[in-house]
Order: sequence, then C-alpha cells, then structure tokens
Amino acid sequence: MKGKRLGARTAWRLLPLTLIGLAMLILWVTGNTDQRGEDYRAGLFYDVAESIEPQPDIAHVRDDQHIIYYGIHVDKVYELSLQSRTFSADGYLWVEWASGTQQLMEEKKISPDRLLRLVNQIESWDSTFEPISEEPVSLSAGRYYQRYRFSSRFYDDEINFRRDPFDSLVLPIVAEIAPDEMSNKYQQTLLYPHHHQNGFLGLSGDLSGYQLNRAVLNTYLHTYPSRFGSWYQPVQSQARLEIIYHSDYWSAFVNWVLPLIIVMSVVLLSPAVAGSLGDVRLAIPSTALLTLIFLQQAYHDDRPSLPYLTFLDQLFACSYLIAMGLFALFTWGTNVYTKAAPDQKDAAMRRIDRVDFVFQCVSVAGFSVVALMTWLAT
Repeated sequence: MKGKRLGARTAWRLLPLTLIGLAMLILWVTGNTDQRGEDYRAGLFYDVAESIEPQPDIAHVRDDQHIIYYGIHVDKVYELSLQSRTFSADGYLWVEWASGTQQLMEEKKISPDRLLRLVNQIESWDSTFEPISEEPVSLSAGRYYQRYRFSSRFYDDEINFRRDPFDSLVLPIVAEIAPDEMSNKYQQTLLYPHHHQNGFLGLSGDLSGYQLNRAVLNTYLHTYPSRFGSWYQPVQSQARLEIIYHSDYWSAFVNWVLPLIIVMSVVLLSPAVAGSLGDVRLAIPSTALLTLIFLQQAYHDDRPSLPYLTFLDQLFACSYLIAMGLFALFTWGTNVYTKAAPDQKDAAMRRIDRVDFVFQCVSVAGFSVVALMTWLAT
C-alpha cells in the first residue's frame, strides 16, 4: 500500500517535467516538418526543379548576351491582406536598351508592351501594366527608353510568419523578360539595375501597422520547371523589388503577448490559493484554458492557414499544457485534502503546497525555455 502511494506521489511530481517534455517535442517536430518540403515537391512533380538564382555580375556578361537596364518606383502600397497574402501597389517601371537589342526586337517583332511581364501579378482584369508611349523614346548613342505604368494587386511569395507577431514583412514586385526569343534558347537578354535608379518608394510607401525598413532591388535567373511543350528549359532574367517592413515590437507585444502573459500569470499564481479551496482552484485553470482558446482564435482571424506554428502559437501550445497540468494537479490536491483524516489535514496541506511550488518553478522555467528556443529556432 505504501509502495503504491509512493508511486502515485512520484507520478504527480513528474507531471510538470512530462508537460515540459511535450512542449519540447512540439518544438522539435514543428522545426523539422518543412525541411524537405521544396525538394520533395520538386522531385514528386518535376523532372527539373524550379530555381531562382542570383544573376551574374554585369562584368561577366558574354558578347552574345543583351543587356536591358531597368528601374522601379512605387508610388503607394495599400490593401494588404495577410489572410490572402496579397497587396496592391501603384508605380512606374522603366527600361533602357542598346541598338543591338532594338534590332533583335524588330527582327522578332517584339513590341514594347510584350517586353516585360509582372510575374506575381493577380486579378489581371482589374490591373494596369501599359507603356506610357506607343513607341520607345530614342536616346543618344543609339539607345532606347520605355516607361511603363502599373497598378495591380500582387501575390506575396516571401511572407513568413515563423516569428509572428514580431516578424518582418517582405512585399515583392517581380518583373521578368517575357518573350521566349529573349530567353537562353536564343540570344539571352539580361536585366540589370539602371545606373540612374535613385528612389524606390514615394511618400505613400508606408503601410498601416508596419514600419518601413528598406527596399532592395536585385536581379535573378528564373529557371522554369516545365518546358511548356518545347525541347528546352526556359531561363528568364527577372527583376525583383522587395519592400521590407517591420512590425512594431511594442504594439505587437501589447496586443498579443501581454494578454497571454497576464493569463499565464494568473494561472501560475493560482497555486497560492489555499489547498482547502478545491472548487476555487479547479475553476482557475479551466477558465484560463477557455481564455487561451479565444485569444488564439482571435489571433488567427487575420492570418492564413499555415503548415507550421508561429512563435506565438508555440507559446500558446506551452500555455495549454501548463494549464492542463495545473488542472490535473489541483484535481489531485483536492482529492488528497478531501480524503485526509481530520488530524492529517495540515500535513496534506503542506504536501500540496510543496508540489504546487515545484510545479510553479518548473512551469516558469519551461515556459521561458520554450520561448527562448522558439525564438532562436526561427
């Protein structure tokens, strides 16, 4: 009989460690779920994986390649939707090319409106991408210049919520050489930033709820995974403007993390309630669980469905385990106090208080470790 009581006592004392172990397991599983995602998908659907690689420096351009200089200016960014991962932007894009490229365009009958396409543009029925003038403007030394105006909705393929709500938001605008005659099958044409490119964003480049950090303009070579019924693999030169915003850390902390900390503070202080008040003690973790569920549901209302847990989601998961463990602990404590003989009530109270104190210490340490490991892992 004594051995059974000792085993039960040991099991209850090991409960906090078990819960913390589950939290660590969640971190490990979520951290390793996506590692093979891209390679696995490429091997499953394609003979050759799609790739976007940095374009070689302009000094390494071959004689049989053409160069088109480009620039982008965004007037305003608006209508950001995290749920659909889209945003709207208006602005201008311009290109400049030499006489040799112009001869290629005339030979292949490529008009300026067919020269470029916006890769991540969506809802084309409500979008604008058109040249300012019907014919390119002739410049000195046989060069040509064409400016385009765009107003469109774009898909954000760079969004990453792993550190949400303390994340960075990258909004890309991607333009690419459109004609197949300018890919690597024929005389490849490469995009390079215009040497007179100075400003990327206008005064309306700010985005509500985020702080503008910087804008980065880069060029890449986009290798498509499909041959589109042809015999060669298309490789197109791609210009990518990435507008980078940061969430306001203080605002994110007050809106999302602070309510969670307050709820968990109430949960972890509840063992201070006398062990004889079993009904009161049992009500605290069950109420906290409901509060945590509603908080997380509100948090996900404007976020898309994700194949991984965000930083805040992992804090919620750890909080659920602690609250559930506390409910089990209070159930045990209530039973111990109720079943104790009248002359053993004080001893039962001291025993409950010791276990409660251990649970508090382990839970605080575990929550801190989970928060730190999650932050470093993302």
